[in-house]
Amino acid sequence: MPSACQLLAELRRVLCPGGTLLASTTHPAAEWTWFGGSYFTDERVETPVDGKSTTRYWRMTLERFLGELLDAGFVLEQLVEPRAVEEAREIDSRRYEKTHTVPYFLAVRLRRP
Repeated sequence: MPSACQLLAELRRVLCPGGTLLASTTHPAAEWTWFGGSYFTDERVETPVDGKSTTRYWRMTLERFLGELLDAGFVLEQLVEPRAVEEAREIDSRRYEKTHTVPYFLAVRLRRP
């Protein structure tokens, strides 16, 4: 299985100069609130998806997430911490408030120089 460094190097290699890479993940601060412990712990975690399966992934700090992308030679163009739009408040006000209290998601746009 290739490492994250190998994967990012290959993505950079096949992306045309000036091309865009979009990456999204669960926000590291949300991970910390879910799993507890130290925010600075890098570890493999599992979360249930639908009661029948689980998702396995690496929990890491924002510093490491961005650092690996930048170390692979990408240039950060934009970082977004999305929140629910105002219309969502009428559908589920509790979930709307949650997204405006704790960051749940993170998206970055990067460019290959």
